[in-house]
Amino acid sequence: MLTQSPLRPSPAGHPLDAFTQQAAVDYIRLRHQRWPHTRNPHVFISSQTAHTRAPVTTGWMQPLLRGLPVTAQQLREDRILEEAAVTGGDPQHLCAVFSLTPETGLRYTRFFHPDPTDSDDVSGCNMETS
Repeated sequence: MLTQSPLRPSPAGHPLDAFTQQAAVDYIRLRHQRWPHTRNPHVFISSQTAHTRAPVTTGWMQPLLRGLPVTAQQLREDRILEEAAVTGGDPQHLCAVFSLTPETGLRYTRFFHPDPTDSDDVSGCNMETS
């Protein structure tokens, strides 16, 4: 039985679709069976990271994404943009949830609330710099 899921809903309560929710529940169950005492806060862990607090590496993720038309970085940026949209583009929330620098959190906020006096055009570029 799971005592606490590392998947926490965002403060805005953005729901997952049924397929994604079931996949997450299945993975969390497997994760808990393999490493019942891990203190690693990341959703994805491996045999190398289960006993640390480190995230898995990009190299660990790449085989999972092979054949898909996106990269791990693109998925992360998409998730950050989705969270920004759901929370109204709150840069502090984005920094806390995704471990972004304040500058990067503000860049995502500007995407949703552009400053007409700002000469920094962020459209079409990679959002994350940290």
